[in-house]
Amino acid sequence: MLAAVRLAFAGLALAGLALAATPAFADRPPTRAPGLWETATITNAGRTVARECIDARTDRIVRQATSGVTCRNDDFKRTAEGYAAGAICRSGGMSVDNKVEITGDFATFARVATVTVMSGLPGEAGPRTFTSAIEARRLGDCQPDQRPGDVILPNGTVVNVPPAR
Repeated sequence: MLAAVRLAFAGLALAGLALAATPAFADRPPTRAPGLWETATITNAGRTVARECIDARTDRIVRQATSGVTCRNDDFKRTAEGYAAGAICRSGGMSVDNKVEITGDFATFARVATVTVMSGLPGEAGPRTFTSAIEARRLGDCQPDQRPGDVILPNGTVVNVPPAR
């Protein structure tokens, strides 16, 4: 179970790196419609599926999850298919070069695909490349016992991720 939690949050964090570096005046993808979403995270390490109850405040948490990382966004823009972003982030001698494509209508479906090249990793001779995709489909309204920020893991465990302050 812990591996599934790490995989889910690692995928969200990777996608969030480029979004966190986005200047306030740039085009941004809209937040997803509030409700219950099924999110599949596909990475080099495997695939995990979770459900999440979101609202506008908790949907933005991915953008804010990377505080403390210094990023330079060099090409966030609207495209014919959605949005594209690139960011180079540095922290503690490591660097992350992230390319992100964001598509979907954000009312019923959203997809974030990333290619991340990490350099300066301890014990690594050279850079490592990771790919990930997050595909989210709206299932409907959140259940009465759910609150925004609830992430329901495949085994039924519920973790509430409050909005960043």
